[in-house]
Amino acid sequence: MARAIRKIEAGLYEQAVVDLRQFVRENPDSVEGWYNLAIALAESGHEEEAIRAYDEALAIDNQIFEIWFNKGNLLYEMADFQGSLKCYKAAAELMPDDAELWNNMGNCYSRMGEGQKAIEAYTRAVALKPDYAAAFYNKANAHFIEEDDERAVAYAELAIQLDPSLAERVEQWIHIAKARLASKEIDREYREKKGVPKELEVGDEPGID
Repeated sequence: MARAIRKIEAGLYEQAVVDLRQFVRENPDSVEGWYNLAIALAESGHEEEAIRAYDEALAIDNQIFEIWFNKGNLLYEMADFQGSLKCYKAAAELMPDDAELWNNMGNCYSRMGEGQKAIEAYTRAVALKPDYAAAFYNKANAHFIEEDDERAVAYAELAIQLDPSLAERVEQWIHIAKARLASKEIDREYREKKGVPKELEVGDEPGID
């Protein structure tokens, strides 16, 4: 086991797989053996086998945060967002105050088209870790997709303050958010000038009998 872990740390994943396969054959009830085998398999590109190894570990002990979390990460990489979310929820039952976990849950919801749930998860992440630049960026992007442009711009600017390297990613969409905000402001000013009630939206004009 120690030799295999050293190989994982050195990036020698295929060699670690060989050692760990032998280890779990001899120690089939070892959670650590199956867990590390899953990591080595995932890193060496054997995703389906890695999932089975994670499941073997969970069959022995399903109360270990790291197993659920890393299985969730792998399923996310495999584009199984529902499966990934299920793992993250199980992990949250064990460690609800992990900011990265909530950020990852937000990513799942976002990929599944559930924008408001994504925003709620990102909000939980930044509440737990106020300097979490990536989560602030993800929250900004989720607000942008939901066309809540004021919040999108505000959180994007905060994300850049925390991590200037995010500016390039923000630039891909922030101009659209700002343009939509400007358009809404022009429309608001026009309606005030014309005395149009705020609740009367385009397309909702009273019909003619």
